[in-house]
Amino acid sequence: MRIAIKPHRLKGYVIRTMVTMLCVMNFTSLFCREILIITSYNPDTPKTFSHLTDFTEEIKRRFNGNVSVAIESMNCGNLSEANLWKSRMAGIIDAHKTRKPDMIILLGQEAWAAYLSQDSKLAKETPCMAAMVSSYTIILPDYKCDFHKWKPKGIRYTKKKDFNIVGGIFYKYDIDKNINLVRDFYPKTKKIALITDFSFGGLILQSHVIEKMRNHKDIELQLLDGRENSIFEMCDKLRRLTSPNTIVWVGTWRIDSSENFVLANTTETLHSANKNIPAFSLSSAGLGNWTIGGYIPEYSPQGKKLADIASDYLSMKNKNFIIIPNEYSFDQKKLNKFKLYNKQLPKNSVIINTPSDFFSSHKTLVLWVLGILLILSIGLLFSLYYISKIKRLTRNLERQSKELKEAKDIAEEANNIKTSFIANMSHEIRTPLNAIVGFTDLITQDDCDDNDKKTFSHIIKENSDMLLELINQILDISCIESGKISISKEACNVTDICHTAVVSVEHTRKTNGVEIIEDYPDEAVTARTDALRLKQVIINLLTNAYKFTEEGFIKLSISIDPKNNVIVFCVKDTGIGIPADKADDIFKRFVKLNQYVQGTGLGLSLSKIIVESLGGKIWLDTSYHDGACFMFTHPIETI
Repeated sequence: MRIAIKPHRLKGYVIRTMVTMLCVMNFTSLFCREILIITSYNPDTPKTFSHLTDFTEEIKRRFNGNVSVAIESMNCGNLSEANLWKSRMAGIIDAHKTRKPDMIILLGQEAWAAYLSQDSKLAKETPCMAAMVSSYTIILPDYKCDFHKWKPKGIRYTKKKDFNIVGGIFYKYDIDKNINLVRDFYPKTKKIALITDFSFGGLILQSHVIEKMRNHKDIELQLLDGRENSIFEMCDKLRRLTSPNTIVWVGTWRIDSSENFVLANTTETLHSANKNIPAFSLSSAGLGNWTIGGYIPEYSPQGKKLADIASDYLSMKNKNFIIIPNEYSFDQKKLNKFKLYNKQLPKNSVIINTPSDFFSSHKTLVLWVLGILLILSIGLLFSLYYISKIKRLTRNLERQSKELKEAKDIAEEANNIKTSFIANMSHEIRTPLNAIVGFTDLITQDDCDDNDKKTFSHIIKENSDMLLELINQILDISCIESGKISISKEACNVTDICHTAVVSVEHTRKTNGVEIIEDYPDEAVTARTDALRLKQVIINLLTNAYKFTEEGFIKLSISIDPKNNVIVFCVKDTGIGIPADKADDIFKRFVKLNQYVQGTGLGLSLSKIIVESLGGKIWLDTSYHDGACFMFTHPIETI
């Protein structure tokens, strides 16, 4: 849809819109603060630019942007053109009379002096502040004068009652305290040579010193004025200062009578002219390479502080005058050179050029080296940790591998033993069973007479006993392997046990031509033992002897070994004997030296386990060569 607007109505709408915008702009301007800043020098110089930037950012933050800051520069040059500063200041103020600023701020000595030299109503009524200035200043003359020789009288800003000074930040050069400092260090001082340059700040400081020295008539003041002397002439005058009671005050030094700015390091040139005369600083000039020290202002950025006091006045009409505090500052190297030791220094003094140790002199390098060493140390620790961990893991793997290998060997050995056991048992069990089954069938036949039946019955009984013995030994081995073998010790007559064992073997083993000999001590031998197990061992040894002895004797003897507190049992025979190299093998399970002799190969193995369970030892005496000789011991326990 199109809306048609008549021309006369469109014109009225535009006029109303413009009026509304103008009203809004005027209303806004009523609440927007206007601040005029006038600087002595180009505002782009680093120091001035820093102050202006800090001030502008802070003041706009304080008023939420409802503030306008205008910056003007007087572009002050050499002191010789100071006759122009007053008119320049008047021109700047006049340019802003259409819209009167809410506050005028002066930065620098030149701008401050030029402003206080104004006669206009606007300058005197407008609230003003100053920064980067001394509390002591001079008023510019109304006439044209030669500033090379001008001797002005100074004035403190507090005397200018006709100006609306509402605050500021001021340096205060305390001449009296510096004089007292000189007297403390050099009580016999008769002359002070003051060095100032061809600058407005130097002229203000000189005027201030001249005024203060009127109160110290015992000390002569000699002016080494940069307005009248070049740097070379100043060096010449310094060389002529030979009086032992003379010291130098360094005030300012940036420009000499040639009106050319000199580099800051030319203070070293002045110092080289006369290195033996003590020098003190009034404004930090020469401190660090020339002067011993001084009572000087603590120079610091002033932009934010200036914004604080300006906003306080614009908001609440609070006046605030800040005097920058002074501090005693000294150069340690110069103190040492002139033998002025630290005990003479005022309290809380700031000391520069202190002798530094290696760490202080090479702090950055040391920190880098320490950092690198720390990183390397951490890396080394991590490396050692992981190396140790790897070694530990390797050891664990090796141990586990060894254990696995041992377990594998044990498993293979167990498997071999099982196979051998099954094979041996199959053979040993099959033999008596075959005999029992075979002869039992023969007995049941009709043609078997009584004599045959008697013979067959005897054979069946022998094989039954053999099978029973085999089963008992298997059960004993099984109990031992499962840890269920029980040893019940009680007081026993060992002699009786031995005799009973012999009788049992004689009853079961009918032999011809073999004599059994018993050799016991006259007195009965007693001990705490398991009679059944001890008897089992003796019977096993005697039975083995019977198996391999066809003629001769089998001897069972016991004796007491008081030295070792044991009973020694011995079973020897006149049989076929045992080779010395088989002395250890015969105690292993299923080992049989003669495969054609009945037996399971478990008797000696079982005997060894029982003897050791009773606390003794069993062995084959290889020194006996007429057969086999088995010996074992049993501890004698108090009954």
